[in-house]
Amino acid sequence: MTSSQHDREIALQQANTPEAKLAALNSLSEVLCEVDPDRALQLASEAYDLARLLGDSEKGVVAILNSAWAQYNKADYSGSMMSVQDGLREARSLHLEKQEFDALTILGNNYNVIGNWADALGCFTQALAISKRLDNPRRVATTLSNIGQQYAASGKFEEALDHYLQCLDILRKSSISLVTLTHVLLNVNETYNKLGEHQTALAYSEEGLQTAQKGNYGAGQALALLYTGNTYRYLGDKTTSLSFYNRALEQIERSNTPLYEGYIYRSIALLLAEMGHTAQALAYLHKALTIFQMLDAKPEVFEVHHQLAQAYSFMGDFAFAYEQFQAFHEVKEQVFNEQADNRQKAMQALYEVEQARLEAEAQYNRNLTLQGEIEQSEQVIRELDAYADNVAHDLRNPIGVIVGFGSLLDMNLGDTLDEESKTYLTNVLTAADKMNEIVESLLTLARARKEEILPKVVDMDSVLDEALKRTQTLIVQQKVTIERAESLPVAMGNDAWLEDAFVNYITNGIKYGGDNPHLVIGATGEPNGFVRYWVSDNGPGLDEQAMKMLFKRFERLGQQKIEGHGLGLTIVKTIVEKLGGRVQVESSGIAGQGCTFSFTLKVPA
Repeated sequence: MTSSQHDREIALQQANTPEAKLAALNSLSEVLCEVDPDRALQLASEAYDLARLLGDSEKGVVAILNSAWAQYNKADYSGSMMSVQDGLREARSLHLEKQEFDALTILGNNYNVIGNWADALGCFTQALAISKRLDNPRRVATTLSNIGQQYAASGKFEEALDHYLQCLDILRKSSISLVTLTHVLLNVNETYNKLGEHQTALAYSEEGLQTAQKGNYGAGQALALLYTGNTYRYLGDKTTSLSFYNRALEQIERSNTPLYEGYIYRSIALLLAEMGHTAQALAYLHKALTIFQMLDAKPEVFEVHHQLAQAYSFMGDFAFAYEQFQAFHEVKEQVFNEQADNRQKAMQALYEVEQARLEAEAQYNRNLTLQGEIEQSEQVIRELDAYADNVAHDLRNPIGVIVGFGSLLDMNLGDTLDEESKTYLTNVLTAADKMNEIVESLLTLARARKEEILPKVVDMDSVLDEALKRTQTLIVQQKVTIERAESLPVAMGNDAWLEDAFVNYITNGIKYGGDNPHLVIGATGEPNGFVRYWVSDNGPGLDEQAMKMLFKRFERLGQQKIEGHGLGLTIVKTIVEKLGGRVQVESSGIAGQGCTFSFTLKVPA
């Protein structure tokens, strides 16, 4: 237990008023967020309840943000994002800039961990503006470093360097933290190396070493020696590089920082392999592997397995190489499953947000005569829709990573894989494509729900033409025959939205249209200035109970083997109702007579 934690434990025990207890709960929760997040969450929850009882909104926001940071440190990213959004909204409504800064920083870290660097950068940029207004050098320096890391992660090294150097300027003029200064100096070293300016990089790693020595920061000294060794390796001076790696190893063994020790072993191994000492390189790779396995650092574990496989292959020991390749794929699959679990949690958060949004709408309808409550509910709906949209966007990046690396594996190893492994890889890519389709549908649904469109006269023949082009591949694959009206009447609407509506109806008709799908597309006039557009299929039809389930989110039509995710008809319903129309389905339930899906729109005056 640190002295800071001990002092705060004593303060909580000695708190003799509710106000003092609330302050002590928040203070202790904050210091426990990283070292004991479970207890931090418990204390933050107790603090939030007490803050509400006392009517202390500011300390209530602090409790929410402590919960969000603790959830982040537990890898509960969906829970953390929901909590921090609540805290950010409250902080802004109460004009609490310090808490707004903290909320944006936590939110940025959440975006960063799921690979959404663009949104992470946006959060950190907003936090930077606030920290400058607060005139807080520590916050400014921390945020500049965070922004630099986002730029570096996305390969924008010039922008990263600019922010790192600004951060350094602040740190050198203050006595904020020699530990922080050490790490920023090494970030600058690494960035200059990425830019190919190795001599300049060398100066910063040497300054990092001096700074770590000044602060008696043993692990920092080892890192600085490692980074210096890396720089000499880039310069082609392998002998000097190996000397620094060995010094780094001596230092880290005194510092008891096993993760850094593993990095050093791996760097030595790579250098030895470059020098042609493959057997020695293998020994160091196995040492690194032992450490990473002990720490359960799976990304490092599968990387070392891959390097071991390459080394054994180079030596001609293909049996051991195969074993390492197998281990590489097993750990890679574990990482994939863990990432999938995080995405599932994010999807659950998205669902919960949608449920909350629907409840807000219901409350809005119940209180239609109370203008103040109406305005409040509309604000809640907008914020929830924005959050749902953000979560869907956030899922794009990890899905893209899965598809990209999966495709690379298929390209590089496809010919060497056995049939079972090929099936595994195909299943991963198919699942990723399916998830990408769901995300795109969710984004379409979110856009249709929140965008305000002024209906205009739409040429429905042109809309249908475009929809048929988009579904042409499916039409050809399924050998679908299409019978369409010679001319469709114009209507009031939006071209892009109605194209999506037709695409979903046509796709639905093909999927459920029987063995030889035949679709009929047409339109009929309706009373009161409306026109009905319809798509009929020749499938088995639906009974009355099944028709009641249609147009509900995530519901699919009966047949379990049909591909789909149940969002298509929901999208049509959302679009049409936004344009002032309504959707309908008709079916006799007799096989071969199929279903007729339709929607109505207003005709031009």
